[in-house]
Amino acid sequence: MNKEIKIAILDAVPKIYWKDDDGITDAEKFIDLLAPENSEASFSTYYVAEQQFPESVDHYDAFMLTGSPASVSDDSAWIQRLSQLILEANQKGKRIIGTCFAHQLIAKTFGGEVSKNKKGWMIGNYNLRIQPEINYSWMEPKANDTGLYLFNEERVTRLPDSAKAFAHSDEYPNFAYTLGDNILCMQGHPEQPLRAMNNFIAATPLSEVDLAKAKLHLNNGAPDAKVWAQWMMQFLLQI
Repeated sequence: MNKEIKIAILDAVPKIYWKDDDGITDAEKFIDLLAPENSEASFSTYYVAEQQFPESVDHYDAFMLTGSPASVSDDSAWIQRLSQLILEANQKGKRIIGTCFAHQLIAKTFGGEVSKNKKGWMIGNYNLRIQPEINYSWMEPKANDTGLYLFNEERVTRLPDSAKAFAHSDEYPNFAYTLGDNILCMQGHPEQPLRAMNNFIAATPLSEVDLAKAKLHLNNGAPDAKVWAQWMMQFLLQI
């Protein structure tokens, strides 16, 4: 579907980490992921971890929030400011999508809880099951099972009261959720290619157990990034 929409990408990766994937930013990857799904979409990038924020949420129809090596528990000014932007954008009915770190931050901002994974890092391509009772119109093509790359040490352990989980893995019941009609969140990384996953593994201190588990799941076939890209753009266009 092609339709004009102004999307602000709020890249939460501090500049010091850009070198981990050859200087390619998450914002660039999200544009590469989403632009083919809508030729009339326009994208503006803000590196929020570097204190770059939109002057006004009114300038955009939708907001795409990325992952980050930061923790939502960090006491950083930019994280607090990002939480306030989320609240303001939601109050004005803007469409919001959050992945990984942003998925966790949005949950925390609206009263949910985030903590460390009890089984350590979750890295690689994990199989996800869509709740059978879910029938969102933007989830086309239909799928009962999908896969996405994960790269996280923390997770949402309690959703906000009004959130609705719609995808889960064997170890994670809150993998993806909606909040109202305008917020969509997922723990996974549809934007990351295999190259990036390998680069991130090389740059991250992992125990032997976590590294072995990561390599096992990384070889678990190709993720369904295209399906999630279609869902995400169709969600954003329901303005």
